[in-house]
Amino acid sequence: MFEALALAGVTRERGRGWWRRPGEGAGARATCVQTGDLVDRGERSIEAVDEVERLTREANAVGDEFVSLLGNHELMTLQGDHRFASRDELTALGRSELEREGVVEADKGVGLGVRAYFYAGKLKWRQTFAKGSTRGDVLREKPWAAVRGRGRCATAFSHAGLLPEHLFGRDDVDELNARGAKLLAVDEVGRDDPLLLDRGPMWTRTISMGDESEACALAAEVIRRLGVRRMVVGHTVTKSGKIETRCDGLIHMIDVGMSKAYGGSPSVWMCTESEGPMAISRDSRVPLEN
Repeated sequence: MFEALALAGVTRERGRGWWRRPGEGAGARATCVQTGDLVDRGERSIEAVDEVERLTREANAVGDEFVSLLGNHELMTLQGDHRFASRDELTALGRSELEREGVVEADKGVGLGVRAYFYAGKLKWRQTFAKGSTRGDVLREKPWAAVRGRGRCATAFSHAGLLPEHLFGRDDVDELNARGAKLLAVDEVGRDDPLLLDRGPMWTRTISMGDESEACALAAEVIRRLGVRRMVVGHTVTKSGKIETRCDGLIHMIDVGMSKAYGGSPSVWMCTESEGPMAISRDSRVPLEN
């Protein structure tokens, strides 16, 4: 993710510090949308959550915007499901916590087995993202969807995709975000609300993998109602490992599997009024629409 942010030109190398590029005018504004799944994608989940919060503050301070959406792995974390959390991260977290408590004395060579560190790490992981904790509240406050951009760049962003039912009869994503926030405002998030199930905006594969005619019709209705040009989604890793489109550009799929968990290469979806949407990688800049 950090290299992707640098590719987008909104941070310095590997994401270390929001960067207002030289020569940008006072009216210029950059908006960066991250479509979720900061956690469970390697052994730096907690660092990723913290770094995105820092970049959000830095972007806001100069009049830019960083929007980090809720992903299904953040949702799973809040549901107490850490099956996909990095074992290495949990083990290191547990060891650090036991050292802090004085159970382990690293400087004296007094330690426990890896299994003990791992289980201590799972407990600390739950505490780290519990309701009322700094990081737990950060995840609970993430929006479920966002509409950003104007003109050629007017776009609806979500983790897995938006279906008409997710708008609750409205022409915006406000009700979705409000209902989502209410579902997360508990100690341990449930699993029975329709928004949390397979057709919900964290989990649906209809937009990215469903029958083409159905996906296009559903996306077209959402796009019309939201007054945007397209829908951008993550969640489903593209087969090509590159940003792909469906339905003549109505759907843009940007999960290229660039995390350590998948081993893909960094790529960025970028849109400007002059160029329209582009797929930016280390060595190419490819238009996504005619």
